[in-house]
Amino acid sequence: MSHKVQVDTDQLRRSAQRLGGVNAEPPGSPAEGSLGAVRAIGAFGEFDGYWTPALRAVTESVASLREALVSAADVYERRDADSAQGFSLGASRAF
Repeated sequence: MSHKVQVDTDQLRRSAQRLGGVNAEPPGSPAEGSLGAVRAIGAFGEFDGYWTPALRAVTESVASLREALVSAADVYERRDADSAQGFSLGASRAF
């Protein structure tokens, strides 16, 4: 039994475009004394040690999701065009 599938490829592309604006930059190192104390700079160093790799991982994941959304839109449009062409030529197709 066949089920109708509707995909809004424009929505997939708009979502990918919105994700394109998400580029998180790791924080820069504070100037000595700008945090008020040597202890604060040490705390920032500890925080930065685990925050920067985590931020990079999230940024890379968002970029991968953006690429997947665009790819999905392309695939749906290509399959739809291929199916339409097959039907116009009178070929029976099983889905």
